[in-house]
Amino acid sequence: MRAAGSNWRLLAWLAMPAVLLAALLAVIWHAHWQHAKLAEALLRSYPQDVDVHPALVRFADAEARPLYKSNCAGCHGADMRGNPALGAPALTGGHWLWGNGSVFQIERILLYGIRSGQPKSLNATDMPAFGLMGRLSEGQVRELVQYLMKLNRRPYDTEAANAGDALYHSELYGCYDCHGADARGNPDYGAPDLTANVWNNGASEQAIHDSIFYGRHRVMPAWKGRLTLEQIRALAVYLHGLSAAAQAPAPPLDAAASSTAHEPAAAEGGD
Repeated sequence: MRAAGSNWRLLAWLAMPAVLLAALLAVIWHAHWQHAKLAEALLRSYPQDVDVHPALVRFADAEARPLYKSNCAGCHGADMRGNPALGAPALTGGHWLWGNGSVFQIERILLYGIRSGQPKSLNATDMPAFGLMGRLSEGQVRELVQYLMKLNRRPYDTEAANAGDALYHSELYGCYDCHGADARGNPDYGAPDLTANVWNNGASEQAIHDSIFYGRHRVMPAWKGRLTLEQIRALAVYLHGLSAAAQAPAPPLDAAASSTAHEPAAAEGGD
């Protein structure tokens, strides 16, 4: 009897690794199944409806963070503040060259790019080289720069800014045709708002001068075929959420103070 009991214990010890392995495989399978289920739900949802499903937003954010780091940070920066040397815009300020920053619009840009050579890429316009083409003289470019300084509430030369105002609104040069009579841009053309003091290619007077004189023809690559459709949707949801958070109005000071005053003590020291 003792020998039989010892044999059972030995068999139990020998079987334990197999039991643990089976349990581990079950956990991995469940995690894979749950991931696949959420990925399918993310793709099945209309882009504009994802925000109303917190579980899908959390899933998209978790998927997108490493994707952004490995595929997007090289141009837009690890902090998402952009790179003027590349003309890569900041992605956290709520300013969009094309469209309104919706999940659908961001996804479309990720899929097909901007001036990427893809048939569906956004490429209706770019910034002409007004100086190189001889359409504006060096002095006129400087006058336009001073006008833009004025629009952005930065120090400017009054006489030059007035001359730049006339140039901007002149039918001969047509700056307003893309950027609008109020200079607030046109997201249908990818023409930036010139009053927001947000400059993808640098904010200095010289950088703005160079944009007008030499033109800009920046390219956003198409990620279709390089990332899966689920990954592109996840990135779109993630970037849309960051943009929406940047545009959300700050709470009133008295409300913020009241919230802080009633914060439970147990919240301190959290991770």
